[in-house]
Amino acid sequence: MRRSTLSAGIAVLAIAGLVSGCSLLNPGPPRDDDGRVTESTTISARDLHEGDCFTFNSADGGVVAEVTVMPCSLQHDYLVIGQGTLTASDVTSAGSLQNAVSVACADTFEVFKAAITGDTRPKQEFLVFAETEEADADQLYSCISTDPDQTTTESAPTP
Repeated sequence: MRRSTLSAGIAVLAIAGLVSGCSLLNPGPPRDDDGRVTESTTISARDLHEGDCFTFNSADGGVVAEVTVMPCSLQHDYLVIGQGTLTASDVTSAGSLQNAVSVACADTFEVFKAAITGDTRPKQEFLVFAETEEADADQLYSCISTDPDQTTTESAPTP
């Protein structure tokens, strides 16, 4: 009896180690104590955090599966200015996913746009990912914008 309890305990710990090992193998980009990226890293676009500076890895921005996230002091194309989740009812109420995300990001973008000091106006865009594979899954979104006021010290490495 004692041996089967010990074996079951070891099995549970091994499974937990394997599951948590995934995050140990891919912990994301290095971040400082304030959560800011400290080193350029290629990550899944769905792993971006609010405040992250990044560049799409495809020349035309058409492929959004992966991005290069980097310290904001490096030359970058976009900044994540807000994030959230939309339920299926949010999307239905808005009439479409595009409308729902646009409304969800509108106030955040207006605040960001008002803070721009240069002559170039920012351009708002969105990233949206289904939370799960289910048909009525919540939609995770990131409000992103070009970053015309960025102060860079050097260029980011090319991916």
